[in-house]
Amino acid sequence: MANLYSSAFDMINPFVIASSPATQGARNVLKSAACRPGAIVLRNYGHGSGGGSYFHPNVEAVYKGEQAFHSHAVGVQIPDTVTTLEQYCEEVKLIKEKMDSDIKLWVSIGHYSDIVKGGNWEAEWKRQARELALAGADAFELHFNTPGVAVAKDRQFNYYQLVSSCTQMIRAEVPTVPVMVKLAVEGCDALTSMRHAVAAGASAVGPTARWKGFYFDLDWKRTEARPGAGYGGTQANPITCYTVAEARSKGIDIPIFAGGGVYSYDQALRLIMAGSDMVQLGTIACSGGTDACKRLIMRFEKWMDENGYADIPALKGDALSLFSMDGAFAKERQNTLGAAYREAKVNQETCIGCGRCVDVCWHQGIEITGRKATKLDACIGCGYCFQVCPTGSLSVDKGGILASAFDRE
Repeated sequence: MANLYSSAFDMINPFVIASSPATQGARNVLKSAACRPGAIVLRNYGHGSGGGSYFHPNVEAVYKGEQAFHSHAVGVQIPDTVTTLEQYCEEVKLIKEKMDSDIKLWVSIGHYSDIVKGGNWEAEWKRQARELALAGADAFELHFNTPGVAVAKDRQFNYYQLVSSCTQMIRAEVPTVPVMVKLAVEGCDALTSMRHAVAAGASAVGPTARWKGFYFDLDWKRTEARPGAGYGGTQANPITCYTVAEARSKGIDIPIFAGGGVYSYDQALRLIMAGSDMVQLGTIACSGGTDACKRLIMRFEKWMDENGYADIPALKGDALSLFSMDGAFAKERQNTLGAAYREAKVNQETCIGCGRCVDVCWHQGIEITGRKATKLDACIGCGYCFQVCPTGSLSVDKGGILASAFDRE
């Protein structure tokens, strides 16, 4: 079996459950621990609970790893039962007492709303760090990823300066406890914010993709109760992968715990292959439950076994060769595929003469003759016609052709 151990913070696997309500309070953290993640992040206290969320088109798409998006909020929100630091520390102690000892407990400090409200929030955050360290937190999380941060951005504060100063402040207050800095990808340049966090002494950075969004039905009065903000989903995964790969290619070498749109094992695999050390599970934990997370982890491990990856170090960053191709090699791969497109003939036996190929050809490279498509000498190999053919009458081994360029290299 593949070894899922993550050495960055001595974790049994690279999965971090990191979103409310699945991580709000000791009861829910202990419930989430049943799926055996590497770490769980106890949510900030005093900010309310409940509220629900919804998937589009439905939760079945999420369970199957299909395209879906997620946003807030359909039900009643109630006050948080934990309202003081003392209560919060008791929650930490209870979790540490009852949770499996090989699962790490990260604890959130403060909230961006503290900053917006003003007052002596810096002293309060330092007090929280001291007390939470004594309560047994394995790491602190500074949560600078939320649509709220993106809304406030430079209208309230300088985001990069905030990341830097808060990281330095907490690191100096309790230097023995790792500081995980969860970062936005909206309303800022993610690479710049990661560089500020690294320079300030962050132990790890967690770029996490969520945006302000406004989705509604055409019959808009029937749209979900809160259609705006908190927008995420499978479409976020390629963006987060790019953010991670760019960070690795630009010299960010501390651990990364990326998240965004991870609803299935393959999206988690992509984040690690792009260079992340760990993967945040948020929406799938809250809206899919512990069983969904357990299945994701099991399928992740099974895929590694089936594809010859012995451990996480073998998997981590494996796709960076694709991200960092130089221009000449990238053009070679493109032209090799283009040549195959150009040379391939139409399978006359399966062609139904629908004309889609002609409709998308912009170079007069194909025509319908006698109710069958025929390639012409003017074809340049752009590939549009291959994408729209409903019967596969235009077909090449695209994956094999592209992989062969790496094999030759």
